Amino acid sequence: MATRSHTRFTDDIFCTPVPTTSNIQVKTIDILRNEIFFSNLYEEYRQGLYAAEELNSKDLYENYLPNFENQNKLFIFDLLNNKHKYLPSPNKSILITRWKPFIPIIESNSQLSTIIKFQDDIFNYKSDGNIQTIEWYLNFANNDLFAYYGGPLLAQDELQVLECVELASLRQYLSQTINTVGSRTVGSDAHNNKSVPTPILISNTERVIDLDTKDIYGNAFAPANKEQLQHAFKLVDPPQVVNLIAIEAPSNGEGCYTYEQINYILTNCYTGFKAAQILAHKTYEMNRYASNSDHQRPSHNETNNFRTIIHTGWWGCGAYGNNRQIMLITQMLS
Repeated sequence: MATRSHTRFTDDIFCTPVPTTSNIQVKTIDILRNEIFFSNLYEEYRQGLYAAEELNSKDLYENYLPNFENQNKLFIFDLLNNKHKYLPSPNKSILITRWKPFIPIIESNSQLSTIIKFQDDIFNYKSDGNIQTIEWYLNFANNDLFAYYGGPLLAQDELQVLECVELASLRQYLSQTINTVGSRTVGSDAHNNKSVPTPILISNTERVIDLDTKDIYGNAFAPANKEQLQHAFKLVDPPQVVNLIAIEAPSNGEGCYTYEQINYILTNCYTGFKAAQILAHKTYEMNRYASNSDHQRPSHNETNNFRTIIHTGWWGCGAYGNNRQIMLITQMLS
Protein backbone atom coordinates (compact mmCIF):
# COMPACT_ATOMS: atom_id res chain seq x y z
CA MET A 1 0.00 0.00 0.00
CA ALA A 2 1.23 3.53 -0.75
CA THR A 3 0.09 7.05 -0.12
CA ARG A 4 -0.32 9.50 -2.99
CA SER A 5 0.78 13.09 -2.94
CA HIS A 6 0.70 15.87 -5.51
CA THR A 7 3.41 18.39 -6.29
CA ARG A 8 2.38 22.02 -6.23
CA PHE A 9 3.64 22.74 -9.76
CA THR A 10 2.62 19.75 -11.88
CA ASP A 11 -0.10 17.13 -12.02
CA ASP A 12 2.42 14.31 -11.62
CA ILE A 13 1.64 11.84 -8.87
CA PHE A 14 4.40 10.06 -7.00
CA CYS A 15 4.19 7.40 -4.34
CA THR A 16 5.80 7.24 -0.93
CA PRO A 17 5.79 4.18 1.32
CA VAL A 18 3.47 3.93 4.26
CA PRO A 19 5.44 4.97 7.40
CA THR A 20 7.27 2.17 9.19
CA THR A 21 9.73 1.93 12.05
CA SER A 22 13.16 3.46 11.48
CA ASN A 23 15.91 1.43 9.79
CA ILE A 24 18.64 3.34 11.63
CA GLN A 25 19.53 4.18 15.20
CA VAL A 26 18.03 7.39 16.51
CA LYS A 27 18.94 9.45 19.57
CA THR A 28 15.63 10.67 20.98
CA ILE A 29 14.36 13.68 22.89
CA ASP A 30 14.71 12.06 26.32
CA ILE A 31 18.49 12.20 25.93
CA LEU A 32 18.69 15.27 23.71
CA ARG A 33 16.66 17.54 25.99
CA ASN A 34 19.34 17.21 28.69
CA GLU A 35 22.13 17.75 26.16
CA ILE A 36 20.47 20.90 24.81
CA PHE A 37 19.50 22.30 28.23
CA PHE A 38 22.68 21.21 30.01
CA SER A 39 22.70 24.37 32.14
CA ASN A 40 20.00 26.57 33.67
CA LEU A 41 20.58 29.37 31.16
CA TYR A 42 17.46 28.61 29.10
CA GLU A 43 15.58 26.42 31.56
CA GLU A 44 12.35 28.41 31.10
CA TYR A 45 12.27 27.27 27.46
CA ARG A 46 12.81 23.57 28.19
CA GLN A 47 9.19 22.58 27.57
CA GLY A 48 9.23 24.54 24.33
CA LEU A 49 11.26 21.77 22.73
CA TYR A 50 8.44 19.80 21.13
CA ALA A 51 10.46 17.03 19.45
CA ALA A 52 14.07 16.17 18.67
CA GLU A 53 16.04 13.41 16.96
CA GLU A 54 19.73 12.98 16.15
CA LEU A 55 20.67 10.75 13.21
CA ASN A 56 23.98 9.46 11.85
CA SER A 57 24.44 11.13 8.45
CA LYS A 58 25.99 8.14 6.65
CA ASP A 59 23.32 5.74 7.93
CA LEU A 60 20.60 8.20 6.94
CA TYR A 61 22.01 8.69 3.43
CA GLU A 62 22.48 4.99 2.74
CA ASN A 63 19.13 3.83 4.13
CA TYR A 64 16.90 6.65 2.88
CA LEU A 65 18.17 7.48 -0.60
CA PRO A 66 17.12 10.82 -2.11
CA ASN A 67 14.28 10.54 -4.60
CA PHE A 68 14.63 13.22 -7.27
CA GLU A 69 11.86 12.97 -9.86
CA ASN A 70 13.12 15.75 -12.12
CA GLN A 71 15.69 14.57 -14.67
CA ASN A 72 17.93 17.61 -14.28
CA LYS A 73 18.09 17.14 -10.52
CA LEU A 74 18.89 13.47 -11.11
CA PHE A 75 21.72 14.57 -13.41
CA ILE A 76 23.19 16.81 -10.67
CA PHE A 77 22.74 14.03 -8.12
CA ASP A 78 24.55 11.56 -10.41
CA LEU A 79 27.44 13.99 -10.87
CA LEU A 80 27.85 14.13 -7.11
CA ASN A 81 27.56 10.40 -6.47
CA ASN A 82 29.01 8.71 -9.54
CA LYS A 83 31.70 11.18 -10.57
CA HIS A 84 32.71 12.50 -7.16
CA LYS A 85 31.73 9.44 -5.06
CA TYR A 86 30.09 11.50 -2.32
CA LEU A 87 29.24 9.89 0.99
CA PRO A 88 28.71 11.66 4.34
CA SER A 89 31.36 11.10 6.98
CA PRO A 90 30.54 8.10 9.21
CA ASN A 91 31.40 10.27 12.24
CA LYS A 92 28.92 13.03 11.46
CA SER A 93 25.33 13.31 12.67
CA ILE A 94 22.52 15.79 12.15
CA LEU A 95 20.06 17.07 14.72
CA ILE A 96 16.48 17.98 13.86
CA THR A 97 14.37 19.80 16.45
CA ARG A 98 10.81 21.14 16.38
CA TRP A 99 9.66 23.89 18.71
CA LYS A 100 6.42 25.11 20.23
CA PRO A 101 5.81 28.86 19.78
CA PHE A 102 7.35 31.12 22.42
CA ILE A 103 5.76 34.35 23.59
CA PRO A 104 8.12 37.12 22.41
CA ILE A 105 9.74 38.96 25.31
CA ILE A 106 12.38 41.67 25.63
CA GLU A 107 15.36 40.30 27.54
CA SER A 108 17.06 43.09 29.46
CA ASN A 109 19.84 40.87 30.78
CA SER A 110 21.35 40.00 27.41
CA GLN A 111 25.14 40.32 27.53
CA LEU A 112 25.48 40.72 23.77
CA SER A 113 23.81 43.41 21.71
CA THR A 114 22.09 42.61 18.43
CA ILE A 115 23.97 43.76 15.34
CA ILE A 116 22.12 44.00 12.02
CA LYS A 117 24.10 43.98 8.77
CA PHE A 118 22.92 44.23 5.18
CA GLN A 119 25.07 42.47 2.60
CA ASP A 120 24.91 40.78 -0.79
CA ASP A 121 25.08 37.03 -1.28
CA ILE A 122 24.30 36.06 2.30
CA PHE A 123 23.63 32.47 1.24
CA ASN A 124 27.23 31.67 0.30
CA TYR A 125 27.56 29.71 3.58
CA LYS A 126 31.06 31.00 4.27
CA SER A 127 31.96 31.06 7.96
CA ASP A 128 33.25 34.21 9.62
CA GLY A 129 36.06 32.12 11.09
CA ASN A 130 35.19 32.74 14.74
CA ILE A 131 34.77 29.37 16.48
CA GLN A 132 32.58 30.99 19.13
CA THR A 133 30.08 32.03 16.46
CA ILE A 134 27.22 29.71 15.52
CA GLU A 135 25.80 30.59 12.11
CA TRP A 136 22.30 29.76 10.90
CA TYR A 137 20.60 30.15 7.53
CA LEU A 138 16.90 30.49 6.91
CA ASN A 139 15.07 27.90 4.88
CA PHE A 140 12.07 29.60 3.28
CA ALA A 141 9.98 26.60 4.18
CA ASN A 142 6.69 25.17 3.05
CA ASN A 143 4.45 24.01 5.89
CA ASP A 144 5.53 20.47 4.91
CA LEU A 145 9.32 20.58 5.11
CA PHE A 146 11.20 19.79 1.85
CA ALA A 147 8.03 18.25 0.38
CA TYR A 148 8.75 19.42 -3.17
CA TYR A 149 12.52 19.05 -3.34
CA GLY A 150 12.43 16.50 -6.16
CA GLY A 151 10.26 18.45 -8.60
CA PRO A 152 11.15 20.74 -11.53
CA LEU A 153 11.40 24.05 -9.65
CA LEU A 154 14.66 25.42 -8.23
CA ALA A 155 13.64 28.05 -5.67
CA GLN A 156 15.42 28.75 -2.37
CA ASP A 157 14.05 25.69 -0.56
CA GLU A 158 14.74 23.28 -3.42
CA LEU A 159 18.21 24.74 -3.99
CA GLN A 160 19.18 24.17 -0.35
CA VAL A 161 18.16 20.52 -0.58
CA LEU A 162 20.04 19.99 -3.84
CA GLU A 163 23.23 21.57 -2.46
CA CYS A 164 22.89 19.93 0.98
CA VAL A 165 21.79 16.63 -0.47
CA GLU A 166 21.47 14.74 2.81
CA LEU A 167 18.42 16.94 3.45
CA ALA A 168 16.71 14.93 0.71
CA SER A 169 17.46 11.79 2.70
CA LEU A 170 16.09 13.51 5.79
CA ARG A 171 12.85 14.21 3.92
CA GLN A 172 12.64 10.54 2.90
CA TYR A 173 13.18 9.55 6.53
CA LEU A 174 10.49 11.92 7.79
CA SER A 175 7.94 10.71 5.24
CA GLN A 176 8.75 6.98 5.40
CA THR A 177 9.18 6.35 9.12
CA ILE A 178 7.22 6.63 12.30
CA ASN A 179 9.19 9.45 13.91
CA THR A 180 8.63 12.01 16.62
CA VAL A 181 9.60 15.20 14.81
CA GLY A 182 7.44 15.12 11.71
CA SER A 183 7.82 17.54 8.82
CA ARG A 184 5.25 20.21 9.68
CA THR A 185 6.50 23.72 10.34
CA VAL A 186 2.94 24.74 11.26
CA GLY A 187 0.69 23.14 13.91
CA SER A 188 -2.74 23.76 15.40
CA ASP A 189 -3.67 25.37 18.71
CA ALA A 190 -5.46 22.72 20.78
CA HIS A 191 -7.83 25.31 22.22
CA ASN A 192 -9.04 27.15 19.13
CA ASN A 193 -7.72 25.12 16.17
CA LYS A 194 -5.90 28.14 14.77
CA SER A 195 -2.58 27.67 13.00
CA VAL A 196 0.52 28.17 15.14
CA PRO A 197 4.15 28.18 14.00
CA THR A 198 6.30 25.19 14.95
CA PRO A 199 9.75 26.03 13.54
CA ILE A 200 12.06 23.17 12.63
CA LEU A 201 15.80 23.62 13.10
CA ILE A 202 18.43 21.37 11.53
CA SER A 203 21.91 21.39 13.02
CA ASN A 204 25.05 20.15 11.28
CA THR A 205 24.04 19.28 7.75
CA GLU A 206 26.69 19.78 5.07
CA ARG A 207 26.72 21.66 1.78
CA VAL A 208 28.53 19.64 -0.88
CA ILE A 209 27.44 21.41 -4.08
CA ASP A 210 27.87 25.06 -5.03
CA LEU A 211 25.41 25.60 -7.87
CA ASP A 212 25.73 28.75 -9.96
CA THR A 213 22.06 29.63 -10.41
CA LYS A 214 22.50 32.66 -12.67
CA ASP A 215 20.86 30.98 -15.68
CA ILE A 216 18.99 28.09 -14.05
CA TYR A 217 17.08 29.55 -11.10
CA GLY A 218 13.36 29.08 -10.58
CA ASN A 219 11.42 27.82 -13.60
CA ALA A 220 14.55 28.12 -15.77
CA PHE A 221 15.99 25.00 -14.15
CA ALA A 222 13.75 22.35 -15.71
CA PRO A 223 14.46 23.26 -19.38
CA ALA A 224 18.22 23.75 -18.82
CA ASN A 225 20.47 21.48 -20.88
CA LYS A 226 23.21 19.19 -19.59
CA GLU A 227 25.97 21.57 -20.66
CA GLN A 228 24.42 24.36 -18.57
CA LEU A 229 24.11 22.05 -15.58
CA GLN A 230 27.71 20.86 -15.79
CA HIS A 231 28.89 24.46 -16.06
CA ALA A 232 26.81 25.42 -13.00
CA PHE A 233 27.98 22.48 -10.88
CA LYS A 234 30.90 22.87 -8.48
CA LEU A 235 31.87 20.38 -5.79
CA VAL A 236 32.39 21.84 -2.31
CA ASP A 237 35.39 20.00 -0.88
CA PRO A 238 35.67 19.90 2.04
CA PRO A 239 31.94 20.32 2.64
CA GLN A 240 30.62 23.42 4.40
CA VAL A 241 28.85 22.85 7.71
CA VAL A 242 25.36 24.39 7.59
CA ASN A 243 22.67 24.95 10.24
CA LEU A 244 19.13 25.75 9.10
CA ILE A 245 16.03 27.44 10.51
CA ALA A 246 12.90 26.33 8.63
CA ILE A 247 9.91 28.63 9.06
CA GLU A 248 6.97 29.19 6.72
CA ALA A 249 5.77 32.71 5.99
CA PRO A 250 2.04 33.48 5.73
CA SER A 251 0.57 33.33 2.23
CA ASN A 252 -2.54 34.14 0.19
CA GLY A 253 -3.20 37.41 2.00
CA GLU A 254 -4.33 40.74 0.61
CA GLY A 255 -4.76 44.29 1.83
CA CYS A 256 -3.40 45.55 5.14
CA TYR A 257 -1.91 43.18 7.69
CA THR A 258 -4.02 42.50 10.77
CA TYR A 259 -2.68 42.50 14.31
CA GLU A 260 -3.16 38.73 14.38
CA GLN A 261 -1.11 38.25 11.20
CA ILE A 262 1.75 40.44 12.41
CA ASN A 263 1.75 38.68 15.77
CA TYR A 264 1.94 35.31 13.97
CA ILE A 265 4.92 36.45 11.87
CA LEU A 266 6.70 37.88 14.91
CA THR A 267 6.08 34.75 17.01
CA ASN A 268 7.28 32.54 14.16
CA CYS A 269 10.55 34.45 13.76
CA TYR A 270 11.13 34.88 17.48
CA THR A 271 10.64 31.17 18.16
CA GLY A 272 12.96 30.09 15.36
CA PHE A 273 15.65 32.63 16.22
CA LYS A 274 15.45 31.99 19.97
CA ALA A 275 15.66 28.24 19.38
CA ALA A 276 18.85 28.83 17.38
CA GLN A 277 20.31 30.67 20.37
CA ILE A 278 19.23 27.89 22.75
CA LEU A 279 20.84 25.28 20.49
CA ALA A 280 24.18 27.12 20.41
CA HIS A 281 26.09 24.75 22.69
CA LYS A 282 24.76 21.53 21.18
CA THR A 283 25.19 22.80 17.62
CA TYR A 284 28.70 24.08 18.35
CA GLU A 285 29.62 20.68 19.71
CA MET A 286 28.30 18.92 16.60
CA ASN A 287 29.86 21.39 14.15
CA ARG A 288 33.27 21.19 15.78
CA TYR A 289 33.16 17.41 16.06
CA ALA A 290 32.26 17.08 12.38
CA SER A 291 35.25 19.21 11.33
CA ASN A 292 37.83 17.89 13.83
CA SER A 293 40.26 15.33 12.46
CA ASP A 294 40.79 13.78 15.89
CA HIS A 295 37.01 13.46 16.42
CA GLN A 296 37.25 14.62 20.02
CA ARG A 297 34.10 16.29 21.29
CA PRO A 298 34.76 19.61 23.07
CA SER A 299 33.95 19.79 26.75
CA HIS A 300 31.33 22.09 28.29
CA ASN A 301 33.94 24.47 29.66
CA GLU A 302 35.22 25.08 26.12
CA THR A 303 31.86 26.58 25.16
CA ASN A 304 31.21 29.91 26.78
CA ASN A 305 30.10 33.15 25.19
CA PHE A 306 28.54 32.23 21.88
CA ARG A 307 27.29 34.72 19.34
CA THR A 308 24.44 33.50 17.15
CA ILE A 309 24.39 34.81 13.57
CA ILE A 310 21.25 34.36 11.48
CA HIS A 311 21.49 34.81 7.71
CA THR A 312 18.15 35.65 6.16
CA GLY A 313 16.68 37.55 3.23
CA TRP A 314 13.40 38.23 1.47
CA TRP A 315 11.58 35.56 3.47
CA GLY A 316 8.01 35.16 2.19
CA CYS A 317 8.38 37.98 -0.34
CA GLY A 318 8.42 35.95 -3.56
CA ALA A 319 5.57 33.62 -4.47
CA TYR A 320 4.02 34.13 -1.02
CA GLY A 321 3.56 37.83 -1.80
CA ASN A 322 4.38 39.43 1.56
CA ASN A 323 5.42 43.04 2.08
CA ARG A 324 9.21 43.41 2.19
CA GLN A 325 9.24 46.08 4.87
CA ILE A 326 6.99 44.10 7.22
CA MET A 327 8.98 40.89 6.78
CA LEU A 328 12.32 42.61 7.39
CA ILE A 329 11.12 44.59 10.41
CA THR A 330 9.58 41.56 12.13
CA GLN A 331 12.78 39.57 11.60
CA MET A 332 14.90 42.39 13.02
CA LEU A 333 12.62 42.73 16.05
CA SER A 334 12.95 39.01 16.70
